[in-house]
Amino acid sequence: MILDFLDSSLDGDSWETLCISCYKMRHQNEHFQEVPAKHKGDGGIEGFTRSGVVIQCYCPEDMNYSNDDLYTHQRTKVTDDIAKFIDEKNAIVLKSLGLPPIKEWHFVIPEYKDKRIIQHITKKTELVRKAREGKPEFYDYISDDFVIIIKTAEDFRIEFTRILRSNLIDTKLSFAILQDASADWSKCPNEKVENVKRKLIAINPDFKTDNDNLNLLLDMYMSAYISGIEIMERLGEGFPDIRKDILDLASQYKRHVASRTLLNRDRSMNAELFNEISNDFEEKLRAEFKHINSASIMNLKMDLIAGWLADCSMEFKGEIKNG
Repeated sequence: MILDFLDSSLDGDSWETLCISCYKMRHQNEHFQEVPAKHKGDGGIEGFTRSGVVIQCYCPEDMNYSNDDLYTHQRTKVTDDIAKFIDEKNAIVLKSLGLPPIKEWHFVIPEYKDKRIIQHITKKTELVRKAREGKPEFYDYISDDFVIIIKTAEDFRIEFTRILRSNLIDTKLSFAILQDASADWSKCPNEKVENVKRKLIAINPDFKTDNDNLNLLLDMYMSAYISGIEIMERLGEGFPDIRKDILDLASQYKRHVASRTLLNRDRSMNAELFNEISNDFEEKLRAEFKHINSASIMNLKMDLIAGWLADCSMEFKGEIKNG
């Protein structure tokens, strides 16, 4: 899910900013207009298009609400804002905005987990239509075929990707929830494990007699290797363009890594070279992917380097060869 990759700092304000940006992008030709709430409230909407769509955003204060609590908060939000939407005093505010007849009222939320919210918006749709039928001239800003529609993060994959890549907002991608520091790599091909092991010894020859620390680092890098593969697969489902950006950079840098390590003739420089490559790669990741948070950049660096160690892109002189 897209939400798995959004920064855990997501709150009402950042969600609204993200949603407004999405609607401006998607409905550019319909001249989406944001409605600030600072003066006399927003009248139950936070933006509208000239084609008859209005939006109301909501993000829960706690992203870990139980299903029942999440439904309760979402239901209350819909009830309160639809009440504003048809309130006769608020109607004056809405009319002053020059709204076209509103056909769709979008309830824009990260996700929903209970079908009762669908039942609730169906009831509220009927409530609005009845108000319109009772005073058609007064409620001329509401269309006869008015409907409430739920929109979630999954509906805005394309817009989210474009907005995040352009660094237009503060919200960043995070892999923290998906990073598994103790991933099961027991079924990983033995060749991959031996590759990582011999390269760690080449980087630090002391590991020849220090099995404890060797195995500790081996577990760290093999877990990162497996976890990195899984994260890239998940990222491809939610943000395929960003995944492609990462893999393109990694592929180009991998050639640089192969060249640097193969050309190094001084075994004593292996550790220094490894650290230099690692630090340089992290800098390039940070410069290229400002829309990924700092902790995830560090995880991403380790995942990709683990892949180079396991797949032989990163070779060092002084390694203990198999056999």
